[in-house]
Amino acid sequence: MWESKCQVNESEFPGVRSIAKLLATIEDTKDNWLVYEVGSSPLSKHLFDVKGEFHKGERIYGVQHKSFYASLLHNKQALRDLIRLMAEVLDVLSYYSVVHADIKPDNILVDFDGHRIKNLKLIDFGSAFSYENPGNITASTPEYLAPEVLNYLENRGANTNHGNGTNSAKLCQMQEPWSYDVWSLGVILLELLTGIPIWMSLKCRTVT
Repeated sequence: MWESKCQVNESEFPGVRSIAKLLATIEDTKDNWLVYEVGSSPLSKHLFDVKGEFHKGERIYGVQHKSFYASLLHNKQALRDLIRLMAEVLDVLSYYSVVHADIKPDNILVDFDGHRIKNLKLIDFGSAFSYENPGNITASTPEYLAPEVLNYLENRGANTNHGNGTNSAKLCQMQEPWSYDVWSLGVILLELLTGIPIWMSLKCRTVT
C-alpha cells in the first residue's frame, strides 16, 4: 500500500517493510473487507499469558512470561532489533505526517524463530490521522496514550467557543508528528522492564 500510493524508497525508509500491506478490497451488500498480507502472532501473545481468578472476593491475575519475553531479557540483540524495527516504522510515518495513534502490543505482529526477530508488521490503522489535519483524533487504547492526549480527549467539546479542529490543532502544536506514537512505544518498553502488562491492576502475581 505504501509503496504504490506514496512511492516510498525502501533504502531510505526501511521501516516501510514493517507496515502491513493492503493487498485488496472487497465490497459486498453489507460490508467492506480489507485484505492484508499474512502476518504472525501479536507481540502481546509473545510476551505474556494472563489468567484471572477470584480470591477472597477479589479478582487477581497471574502473569506467565512466554519464551519470547525471556529471550528479550537474555538476548540484547533481539531487544535491539525490536526497538530498531519499531523506530524505523515511526520514522517513515513521521516523514509523511501520519500518526498511527494506537501503538500497542496487539497491533505489532512479530515473527520470532526462538533466536531472532525474522519479521515485524504494524497493523490496524483504524485510529490513524494526518498530523496536518488532526480533526479526527479518537480514544483508541487509553493505557498507551500520552497524558496530554488523554487530557484533550477528556476535555474536547467542553468549551463550545472552540471547535474540535481548533483544539486538536493546539494539541499537535504541543507535539512533533512522532511524539504521539513514541510515547506508546515507551509504554511497551515499560511493560518489558516490569514484566507486567500496563493495563493490569497492582493485584497480580508473576509466574516464572
